[in-house]
Amino acid sequence: MKNDTQPPRPASCSEHLCATLDRLGVPRESKWRGLILYMRSIKEYDFLDAAQKELIQKLVVSVLKGKDFSEARFRELVRQNERILHDPWRRKMAATLKETAKLVGEMYQLFGRRRGDVEDLEATTVQAVESGKEIEEVIGNIRTGFRDMLAIMEKDVDILQELSLTDALTGIGNRRAFDQLAGEALETAGRLHDPLSLLMIDIDHFKVFNDEHGHRIGDQALATVGSLLKDFAEDYATKDGVNVTPTRYGGEEFTVVLPGVAKEQAGEMADILRSKIGRYHFVIRDVGGQIVSSGIKIKVSIGVAELLTDCGMAADLAHLVDAADKALYQAKAQGRDRVCLYDPSLSSESLRKKNGRA
Repeated sequence: MKNDTQPPRPASCSEHLCATLDRLGVPRESKWRGLILYMRSIKEYDFLDAAQKELIQKLVVSVLKGKDFSEARFRELVRQNERILHDPWRRKMAATLKETAKLVGEMYQLFGRRRGDVEDLEATTVQAVESGKEIEEVIGNIRTGFRDMLAIMEKDVDILQELSLTDALTGIGNRRAFDQLAGEALETAGRLHDPLSLLMIDIDHFKVFNDEHGHRIGDQALATVGSLLKDFAEDYATKDGVNVTPTRYGGEEFTVVLPGVAKEQAGEMADILRSKIGRYHFVIRDVGGQIVSSGIKIKVSIGVAELLTDCGMAADLAHLVDAADKALYQAKAQGRDRVCLYDPSLSSESLRKKNGRA
């Protein structure tokens, strides 16, 4: 006989899953069942990164373990879920605003210096006009002054262009530089049918490093990795003529764009880079520059992907980055401090059950 006292199960809730939720004490109100099912399905969304999926999974587990299904807890759960979804964009926006503010400051400094140059040009022009010299000589002096000013302004434009593409902390290219350079490399690779590989690099346990030593020391670690990447690029350019372009992708993530390099060779280069960073003895200095600790090791995980091999018909920058990022996640899931080449046979679900990115 049908029991009319119980509300119907949500349409998306399978018999087995609903029985599990019943056993865990999840109320049958549609909002709770719907929210739990929604949060469980998030792991399949490609627009979320591995860290976000892991945080949401932990949030679901905490709710089921806590067995607090009050209205207040429901609202808090929704807020936490939204915060996890939006935090990466907030961090990117904050980083962009900080970078923009620095660039504006540099522009003001340049304009301030050029004010004196303009005043000097004005004085020179007036002096030339009042000198009583022949008109051709006066015009020549004025023209020379304006040409000098134009050369200075063109140099300022070059400086601002370089600043806009440089990460202030590490001294290598920033995310804007990556988008520009990788886009150009992608266009060339597509036109010439050349290989193009991408390394996605992440510092292992960087949050723990920051928590233990503080953000100032964390910045020192980021700057050190940036310097090692720059040395790595210069070594390959000098010895083998390989165009290696490192950038800071964001946070503790870095990239290396390798035009003309196939995946297997890129994997070998990535392992050399990983070993190079791992051998470095990181030194912690106080605000006065004195060494307070030494011999600290920085470990990185690296994911490798190749455009034509791993992206197929969807050979664009977004799919190349996604493939390299998934390979990086594989490296994290397999124990960190290693290089993984993109392997499409390893699903996101199987990796999620292993270690998350950190």
